[in-house]
Amino acid sequence: MADTTVPSPLVVRDEYWEFSEGKFAQSHPNEADRTYHYIFGFPTVYVISSKKTRSHRRDNEYVAYVGETNDIAARTRQHMKADPASREDWRALSERARHDSSSVVQYVIGHPHFNKSLTLDVENRMMQYLLSVDAVKSLNNRRTNPQGDYYPRNELDSIFSKAWRELHRLDPDLFPTEALIRDSAVFKASPFHCLSKEQHEAEEQILATVEEARSMADDGDSEFGKLILVQGAAGTGKTVLISHLFYQLAGDFEGLESDENAKTGSLGSSRPEAFLLINHDEQRHVYNEIARKLNLQNKFDQVVLKPTTFINQQTVWGPSEGKKKNWKGSHPKEKVDVVLIDEAHLLLTQSNQAYLGDNMLLDVMRRAKVTVAVFDPEQILNSAQQWTASDLNTLLGTEQSSTRHFESVRLGKSPMFDRKTVTLQQQFRIAANDQLIGWVDRLIDDGVVEKIPESKGYFREGRYVDEPYDIRVFDSPVELFRAVSFAARGMGEDRGLSRVLATYDWPYSGNRKNEADPDGFWNVELHEGVDGIWRMGLAANDASGIDDLDAPADSRRFCHPWNYMLSKQADGKSIGRLCWAENPETLNEIGSTYTIQGFDLNIAGVIIGPSVKYRDGRIVFDTKDSQNSRAVQKRGGEVDYSAKNLRNELNVLLKRGVHGLYLFAVDPELQKALREASR
Repeated sequence: MADTTVPSPLVVRDEYWEFSEGKFAQSHPNEADRTYHYIFGFPTVYVISSKKTRSHRRDNEYVAYVGETNDIAARTRQHMKADPASREDWRALSERARHDSSSVVQYVIGHPHFNKSLTLDVENRMMQYLLSVDAVKSLNNRRTNPQGDYYPRNELDSIFSKAWRELHRLDPDLFPTEALIRDSAVFKASPFHCLSKEQHEAEEQILATVEEARSMADDGDSEFGKLILVQGAAGTGKTVLISHLFYQLAGDFEGLESDENAKTGSLGSSRPEAFLLINHDEQRHVYNEIARKLNLQNKFDQVVLKPTTFINQQTVWGPSEGKKKNWKGSHPKEKVDVVLIDEAHLLLTQSNQAYLGDNMLLDVMRRAKVTVAVFDPEQILNSAQQWTASDLNTLLGTEQSSTRHFESVRLGKSPMFDRKTVTLQQQFRIAANDQLIGWVDRLIDDGVVEKIPESKGYFREGRYVDEPYDIRVFDSPVELFRAVSFAARGMGEDRGLSRVLATYDWPYSGNRKNEADPDGFWNVELHEGVDGIWRMGLAANDASGIDDLDAPADSRRFCHPWNYMLSKQADGKSIGRLCWAENPETLNEIGSTYTIQGFDLNIAGVIIGPSVKYRDGRIVFDTKDSQNSRAVQKRGGEVDYSAKNLRNELNVLLKRGVHGLYLFAVDPELQKALREASR
């Protein structure tokens, strides 16, 4: 239902980019009075776009600039005449307009309630949305500026949505529907989110530490730089904080156009040497997209890197031994200013073929004055990432440890270094009440299956949200899959951010074909027996009755490919630039922790495989039924972390759904317990 309490904004489109009072009045004589009142008499927000056709894809790509001003005519003249002389981005835009005026378009948004604070918030959200548009190649702006409380902040959502709908009508390629934008992984990791109070306080502490470290001379006595550990459960906004920090640290805030509100952020105009590391391919792709679009790097993997790549680049290697690099004879280069690590719990704590050290976090700290690491021990998924109990306790500190002061600590036999923790507690992902979130936590942490609480509304930032959380238990994987598919296609788009996931209990190989499958796919396969119990496999490769609940009870089958089977070409390369959950092909696939960790879904359907069982009133983990060799193999052939890894795998999967969680368990006893809990 349309919001009729707030006046609709006025959106004006000028094809020739020469937005001046006289020219617009001549072109739009019937709208001159209304436009003069809202556009020339009030603050405005504007978008300037340059469009060209991508020949190899036969669609459009854009370079966009978002701004706000108290004088749109003067600001437009500045962009046309003054800015091209001092800034390359405006010079290129001016050249494009000169050669093809119709390819450069300006959209101006006016509203009778606009004041400075409201236009700044609209500008910030416009940047957040456009950054998430696949067709936008580059987004040129030099600031983030979300505002605090003001009048009439309560009208922001309505005004922006109405303006965006009008922009969508004018150019649906540049301005897709809001539903599509909000489902984007780039949107969820955007640096233009408004930080919560605790996120803002954490950012200020970190920026102050970076500035202090940069101002101090490196005397060479300290092997490690300072470590700031960012902790918090899944969904507490750690990724948003890291993304915002990265833009504050790495963004080019020089060359700001003259504007009384222009600001360079907490660090001034002198930018530190900053890198962002992520050991998760899907999430690193998202950060690479953001960094490229915001002109923080010219190509992928320049400042957004894998930890191994960064460590190797920042190393002076010893004399080579044949073709192999000599790690023992190497030493770090001069420390960079700051390194941010998202999902630092995925860093290795032992060597492998690509990484020659024995602890990635320590090796990064040897190469940075300040290391900021997001670390959640409950998301460690394989034995090569696990820490000893004593080192983990030292790394995390205690609940009494101050978040504002550094402590000198040592990991194992390493030298001392300074560490402090910053903890985020506010839940942003799971849109549910505390009782329901607590039910999920107790299922994972304590292994108990209690009665599922009512999924009523919830409180978020002191405001009650009247939206129930959709949690269901299904009698078959087929019913679960159908329900998730319906939710995915019911978002108003060809693809919606709802997917089916599973514990890693079915074989999978990304490097070779499955010879037992006619298409070479690795699949999640189940069949129903005459007793109504679903079991592993397709019963001697009998493919009849797949996804057919009307088939006889002993011939019902479930078979869907694992992640990226359908969305890969014959040569094994991924199609497009979308992450797994955003790719439309993956609606018919089953995801795992390897493709979904760090991402949100609207509805997460989870098939809990036989490695998770229910015995004597408790969940237990059966390692022999897991196909995840990295999770169940013993560390050094001796230390067994398998139960902890499988528990963390379940934790990651069950906390992906923002608005709902659908469940089916292969183990009959666990399925029965879940069914009874849902009644």
